[in-house]
Amino acid sequence: MKRIALRIALPACLLACTAPTFAQRPPRYIEPTPYTFDDHPGWQSMFDGKTLQGWEGQIDAWHVEDGAITATDHGNSPSIYLFWKGKDGGDLKDFEFKTEIRLEGEKANSGVQFRAQLLGKTEKPNSQWESFGYQADMDFANVQTGALIECCAGPRRGPSPRPFRASMGLALRTAPEASGTPSLIGRIGDPGALTASIHTGGWNQLHVIARGHTLFYLMNGVLMSTVQDDDPARFIAHGRLAIQLEGSGDRKVSYRNMWLKTYP
Repeated sequence: MKRIALRIALPACLLACTAPTFAQRPPRYIEPTPYTFDDHPGWQSMFDGKTLQGWEGQIDAWHVEDGAITATDHGNSPSIYLFWKGKDGGDLKDFEFKTEIRLEGEKANSGVQFRAQLLGKTEKPNSQWESFGYQADMDFANVQTGALIECCAGPRRGPSPRPFRASMGLALRTAPEASGTPSLIGRIGDPGALTASIHTGGWNQLHVIARGHTLFYLMNGVLMSTVQDDDPARFIAHGRLAIQLEGSGDRKVSYRNMWLKTYP
């Protein structure tokens, strides 16, 4: 008996449809895009590069020089503040703020005060610009640079600033009592290495993020400090934003490329 080999021709589509498919899976994790200070889509420009339009404060102490908002001082004058007023009075809740800052003078000090509360006018000259709030601090000697604090004690009125200071390289949690001891959440980095990323006497990119109870201070794309404000009685939810100059001796501060992004 002869064996007959049967060959059955299956439709090509059936073979293709039944063959296993191995679709390319997307990567489990996605690398972040690099930090770019000049990435400004969705941000609002706060400075036109020519005038002080949109700002208020001790206007006579500030001027525009070489495309930067600048203040100079000598001796031991009080702090000089300039507040952003924006279209809605400048009251900010959750936001990000970017600027470039340059300090000149060995004892120069500056910084960005935010969620600040104006303390009201008295008989003292320029008292209407005395305020109280969080501050991202900076000084020429880099002793205070990178620190998040509560400020200021200078006017000697209003609330007493809490004693916390998130120095360069620290992540802190405030105490539930205004006079209590803050707790260390962890260390962000070595202060020596962080200091090496600062351009002393040159331009530095300063970036402040305030989202709810969490505050971040970055400089030149490097996280310097962070604070988790868990004090229910003293947490500041909103307020004004100001730039300032203080310190002693001959000193100068310049700000340029000022950008703001707000969140609901």
